[in-house]
Amino acid sequence: VDQRYKQYRHQMQVVVSSFEAAAGAGAARAYTALALQTISKQFRCLRDAISGQIRLTNRSLGEEDGLGGSGKADVSRLRYIDHQLRQQRAFQQLGMVQNNAWRPQRGLPERSVS
Repeated sequence: VDQRYKQYRHQMQVVVSSFEAAAGAGAARAYTALALQTISKQFRCLRDAISGQIRLTNRSLGEEDGLGGSGKADVSRLRYIDHQLRQQRAFQQLGMVQNNAWRPQRGLPERSVS
């Protein structure tokens, strides 16, 4: 996200410099200030949302500090993965998840598609 924000800032500076070359120095400030402020806020919210999701996932995996590597965190991670696999298998058995939806219904045999 930070890299994309830096890329956006660079592109905005290119636009400002070309606009000022055509309209005069300082002409772009009135037009770009609000856009820059709005997009900066959007990037900040996006970064905060991603960080929040990472913290939430770390908590659900038992990695409160986010460092991981401890034996307790590894056990919690394995429990979480096991739970997810069991849940996925249960959904498949109930028919709620379609198995291999990309496989053809008719036509070539399955071995020739693989």
